[in-house]
Amino acid sequence: MKERIEKIMRTPVVAHILAANERYNKRLGPQFAAAVTYFSVLSMVPILLFAIAMTGLTLTVLRPDLLPVVQDLMTEQLGDDDAAESIKGFINETFNQWRTYLGVSLLTAAYSGSNWVGNLKRAFRAMWRDKFADASIKRNFFLEILENLLIFIGLLLSVAVAFGVTNAGGAFSESVIGWLGLEHVPGIGILLRVGTIVLVLLASWLLFAFLFLVFPGEGAPLKVWLAGTLIGAVAVTAIQQLAGLLIAVFSGNQGAGVFGPVIIIMLLFNVLATVILMVAAWVGTSNTWEAALARKEAEKAAGVESTDDTGIDEAEEQAEEQAEAEAPAAALPQTPKSWADKRRQERWAARKPLDDLRAVNYDPEAPPEPAVAPDVPQDVAARSVKVGMGVGWGVGAATGVGIGAVIAALVGRLTGR
Repeated sequence: MKERIEKIMRTPVVAHILAANERYNKRLGPQFAAAVTYFSVLSMVPILLFAIAMTGLTLTVLRPDLLPVVQDLMTEQLGDDDAAESIKGFINETFNQWRTYLGVSLLTAAYSGSNWVGNLKRAFRAMWRDKFADASIKRNFFLEILENLLIFIGLLLSVAVAFGVTNAGGAFSESVIGWLGLEHVPGIGILLRVGTIVLVLLASWLLFAFLFLVFPGEGAPLKVWLAGTLIGAVAVTAIQQLAGLLIAVFSGNQGAGVFGPVIIIMLLFNVLATVILMVAAWVGTSNTWEAALARKEAEKAAGVESTDDTGIDEAEEQAEEQAEAEAPAAALPQTPKSWADKRRQERWAARKPLDDLRAVNYDPEAPPEPAVAPDVPQDVAARSVKVGMGVGWGVGAATGVGIGAVIAALVGRLTGR
């Protein structure tokens, strides 16, 4: 049984998945996913504010004829009591102040959205690129903000297109079925459901295609790129179907209906971030998983455990070891200039015995340090210490006896009285 499991783990598909999962975990994938979830929820606030501003613009400027319809709908849902009137007045005032909300939402969305894209891009590149340190390489500050802002706008447009394709496709399918009079055909509902899922899959693929074009910063083989985007689209489609089931479950419970949507949103953001980073790790390990598998088998045969816990690739380690072996020991910089230099020196020192490290610190050309002559000979210092201790003990004893005699005399006088 064990041999069969090992054989399955050595198959190309499973080995590639295991290599991607290893990179995801070693390169802090869960922590990155949690950070992306936090910034995603934070970025929703200005987006919702922007949606409110656009609704006010539509109802007060573009289509004022729809405002009475919305007000009647609010009256139908909220009622006519004082609390409902207060809520409706607040909503109407919000619609009328859409200019203020639009300006504030645009500024805050630009700031939080660019930060969100920047964090997601760094996390994505940490999973995608061969070197973990390449994920934090930045360009000009203003160019970086502009690029993140453009990506954020493009991402919003791609999400809007995805939702538009899904909704329009579903409505169009229902309209076509109604035009053709196929409502009573057996199995037409299942066919319509399958068609909707296909549209969701297409919309998800468009989203992943956009992400995999703008985030990596470097190319990938077309076959692997297409496979990665398709895997991500299938996973997101399955997540969306699961989310629909969770919403249906929470909607039946009044207590869960209060916090249920928030929990579902945060859960979906976290799962979506995990899927994006896992797929990025899968694409990033497409050229390295075979070498990683061979290295593990060699280490297992030799009885050596792997000590790579930072996600730095084996090729980089070998190149550094070769460069360090060829360079003279005295050429090693004494003061590290960066975190990478510090870590390189620590790894270099960890592989050296103590005698070699002492030899590195020894400079044969340096003049010998002159021996410092002591100010006082050792025997004289020892006798002085003994004499000082004796004198101190005598003075202390005499002082103690004198104080005791004074106390005894005072007690005697008081008693005699």
